[in-house]
Amino acid sequence: MLSFARRLALVLVLAGSAVAAQAQVVISQVYGGGGNSGAPFNRDFIELHNNGTTPASIAGWSVQYASSTGTTWAATNLTGSIPAGGYLLIGGGSGATGAALPAVDVSGSLAMSATNGKVALVNTTTLLTGACPTGNVDFVGFGSANCSETAPTAVLSNSTAALRANGGCTDTGNNSTDFAVVTPTPRNSASSAVSCGAPLPTISIDNTSMTEGNSGTANAVFTVTLGAPAGAGGVTFDIGNFDGTAADPSDYVNQDLTAQTIPEGATTY
Repeated sequence: MLSFARRLALVLVLAGSAVAAQAQVVISQVYGGGGNSGAPFNRDFIELHNNGTTPASIAGWSVQYASSTGTTWAATNLTGSIPAGGYLLIGGGSGATGAALPAVDVSGSLAMSATNGKVALVNTTTLLTGACPTGNVDFVGFGSANCSETAPTAVLSNSTAALRANGGCTDTGNNSTDFAVVTPTPRNSASSAVSCGAPLPTISIDNTSMTEGNSGTANAVFTVTLGAPAGAGGVTFDIGNFDGTAADPSDYVNQDLTAQTIPEGATTY
């Protein structure tokens, strides 16, 4: 009997309740028309939302702005934290037209374009450089911005803001679909919290090995594990495999699995 083991690599692909990499704190609203002709508010603002389930510290962070094609950035530094589901309102440049904003949580002076520009949420206070800096917590390009998450929002105006859908909870990494252009509705730390629900669980698949025999077949058993119990509707996933030191078909028989489900409340498959 052969006494060595061969390795088979597996790929785990989630569908349905897929685990996604999302920022806990996001830019939930951008308005640059404050104080201009026809503006409903006399001040620009940037709004943040904590779409996580625990408080999020923003001490040492900043929000930064550049023009639609600009490479020079200006910043407003942040302190404190945002409770789960809570908002933070950051005041910017001001003008003569429009009503006062609700009480701002952070008072800055960023004078943003009413129509086109770029806003970044950064976990440092160091000024960004370049037209399309990377490594940000969140990023919104609006109008004709030459940098964005996937694609910029539509053009804004003196009377419209970019508003993230679902109270700030929608975050697919596409500015053009995550945001709507609507009448600005600034929310601050006194506004009612909007919960985005429990975070999606992480998912993993364990390793396994077996001794290769001279005849017959044997099943290799793998366990798929969630980092937390599956929520309503369960978690659906696909499993595929590819050659490691074991090769198909001489060492194993390929058997992909699709639409496998860990039911609600369970953690393993």
